[in-house]
Amino acid sequence: MPRHKELLASYPRRESFLAHFRREGTTGVLFVETARPLKLSEPVTVLVDFPGQERSFRLQGRVVSRRRASRQPPLPPGVEVVLAPDQAPTLQLVLDHVAGKQVRFVPRRSGRVQTTCEISYRSDDAFVQEFSEDISEGGTFVRTERLLPIGTALECRLKPPGYLLGIKVSARVTWHREQGQPRGMGLQFVFSSASQRRKLERLVKRLRQRQGDTLNRTMKRLRNR
Repeated sequence: MPRHKELLASYPRRESFLAHFRREGTTGVLFVETARPLKLSEPVTVLVDFPGQERSFRLQGRVVSRRRASRQPPLPPGVEVVLAPDQAPTLQLVLDHVAGKQVRFVPRRSGRVQTTCEISYRSDDAFVQEFSEDISEGGTFVRTERLLPIGTALECRLKPPGYLLGIKVSARVTWHREQGQPRGMGLQFVFSSASQRRKLERLVKRLRQRQGDTLNRTMKRLRNR
């Protein structure tokens, strides 16, 4: 499964974000200065950084155009990234921040962690292996073309990166994403005991901590380029 390449878009003055962004559809298109050789339609994650306010956001999308550097007029190289439809809530937070509104960052108990976990389960007497896009204490989103009926009960095994065995958990299909990319279905975890719930919560907590450490390293690396 391809991983999103990460790009840094830094705005010391937050209003300068608007000079690189235009509304289009439900989200919009963001121009990111970069000399990296990216392909058209390549998925990317843009780290939108406001160092003056110590705020950063992650927006996902795909490259839709590329621009070479030029001398006359003097223009830097870069790419235009069309933001995915499901990025609309995060984009609105960015726009509110740019407008000077008080954006509250409230840590949610079931906040989703963006991570690719291997997930396996039985469907129609066949053993299926898929990959999740994110996970929280309450559920996960599975990238798949096999959309099971809403309400379907599953016995799953989750295996995040770096975990040899993973954990078993029951789940129920609660929603579908049929339009846009990636296609897939949302699963809600169903716990048979308090100990099983705590085990899953500990797993998500470790993944969230790992994601935070990775983001800090990535921001430092991109800023030092």
